[in-house]
Parts: sequence; structure tokens; C-alpha cells
Amino acid sequence: MKVSRTQQHMVYSFETVVVPISLFACRLQPFRVDALSHALIASIVFSASGLTPLIPFAVLGTVIPDADIFFPAISNRNPSLYLFTHGGITHSMAGVFILSLVAYGIVILLAAAAIVVPGSIIAAGINGFAAIFTGALLHLTIDVAALPGIPLLAPISDRKYTLGVLPGPSLFLAAAALVLIGVVTFSFLSRSSAILLYGVVVVLYITLRAAVFIIAGVKLPGWKIPTINPLRWLVIRENTSSYMIRYYTLFRGYSDEAVYAKFRDTGTSDLAAASSFPEVRRFFFSSLIVTAERCGSVLVLTDPLREKGYLPYPVKYKQVAVKLD
Repeated sequence: MKVSRTQQHMVYSFETVVVPISLFACRLQPFRVDALSHALIASIVFSASGLTPLIPFAVLGTVIPDADIFFPAISNRNPSLYLFTHGGITHSMAGVFILSLVAYGIVILLAAAAIVVPGSIIAAGINGFAAIFTGALLHLTIDVAALPGIPLLAPISDRKYTLGVLPGPSLFLAAAALVLIGVVTFSFLSRSSAILLYGVVVVLYITLRAAVFIIAGVKLPGWKIPTINPLRWLVIRENTSSYMIRYYTLFRGYSDEAVYAKFRDTGTSDLAAASSFPEVRRFFFSSLIVTAERCGSVLVLTDPLREKGYLPYPVKYKQVAVKLD
């Protein structure tokens, strides 16, 4: 399992900063995987396991981590709370455990108020909570397979973990889920047959991605980012002074090379000073590769991959400027 590259090279806390020369690498903001895809995958797993009565609980569990789509209003106003964003604290082990407890408590209250059918809730018992928590863990499993990864150990650490097999979001799986809804709505297939077909599509898609991932790992030097096209990768190679960015397409080779300097009129000591700013910590959590340029007393940090359109997400915090003493 990989961790985000900035976190491999740069160790910092809210109080202290230790910055080696190769500090500038990727810390990726998680891309959103469609909630419908998560719900369908949870349904397939629990149905295949013979736990059909617990599917509603599992579906609830697999969608609750994405409650953080409402959190950016918090981190936008207070950058020190940058973990309260999509792909942040609710995509951690501690976060999904707390969310599962809260969700199960709400279900119990709704059952007590007869807003939902109480019989099924009572029959499920503690297994209901277990199914919610398992669904949430399944969500994390899917997200950790994709770049940019998720902070599994938050709030203890904001380090992101990823296998780097899938791009984020998986537009293919989202589109397949929408097709599934269409074929069921217009009665082309029964619901059970459509869900089974979706499961086959998911397995084949992940198998293809895994095979190409292995080929790319053997064939390509440097850090590799999967794209929507399973045969195309964004390849990043770095040295002490710059990044070289290229696309690599299987059977065609490299294309679109660009080089970005890590430093302009600045160095690691300035970055160490800037890292005490909450805006900078939020920027690193949201960013891909990072470059630094000093203009007088102002240090400008930029994520060239997002700024230049290599990767569109996240749309905010592509650049941050702070004034140094």
C-alpha cells in the first residue's frame, strides 16, 4: 500500500516542521466515488454472503462517509479544520466508527418513533450496527484502492493511504450504475439480474485495472497516476530541483512532456516557516505536486497539475500565498 508522497518526504506537525530537500511531492485530495456505486457494491457483497436482511443497514453504512460533502463550509472558513472536508475525517477508521454509532442510534430512534418499521430493526439487533460499520469499511476499502487515497488514521495522522489502482472518481462505475437504474426502470431486466450484471461488470473492471496497474508498475519508472483511460497514465519523475510530467499510453509511449521547477528564489527553510500557516496545511492536504516561488516577502505555493489542467479536482486551493516575516 502506498502513502501520499509528500507525507513520505515531509514530516510535520502543528508545532514543528522537518523538511528534507525532496519535500515536494503529492498529497492528494480524495476524488469522490459515486455513492450509488458504493451502495450497489454493498448490496452485492451482502447478498452474496447470504445476509440479505442486513442490506439496508449495509447500504446506510456505505454512504455515510460521504456525509462530508457538506463539510467544506467548515474548512473553507477555518483552514485549521482542513480534515473536515470531503475525503477527510469521515474517511478514517475512527470517523466511520463514530458515524456508524450515530447512524445506528438514529435508526433506533426512528424505529422507537415508528417512523421506520420497528420489527426489522429489533430483529437485526446488534447485527444492524455491525452491518452499518461493515458497509462503511467497505466504502473505505473501495476508496483506498483509488488515488488520491484517504487518511485512514485521522485524526492521529493526516497521511493518506492508497493502492493507486483506480482513478478517482470512477466515472465508469458511476455510469454503469446509472445504466443499471435505467434497465430496471424500463423493465429490461429484473432488479436481481441487473444487480448481478453490475457485480460482474465491477469485477471485470477492477481486474482490468489491476492488470494494467501491474504492467505499468513493471514498465514505467517514477510515480504513476491512473487516468480515466485504463491504458493511459500520468507519470511523474522528480529530482532535487524539478518535476518532469508526462503521459504514457500503452502501445504508444510517452507524450506531452512538461517540467516544473520545485523552487524559484526560495528554498526549504522558507517552506518550513510557511508550514505553520493553517492555509498552507490545508493547501498541502488538497494538493498534488507542489512548487514554491518567493516574491519579496511573499511565498507562493502552487499545485501545477491542477493549475495546468492535468487533473481537475479538487477545484479549490490550487495556489496559496503567505507573507513571511
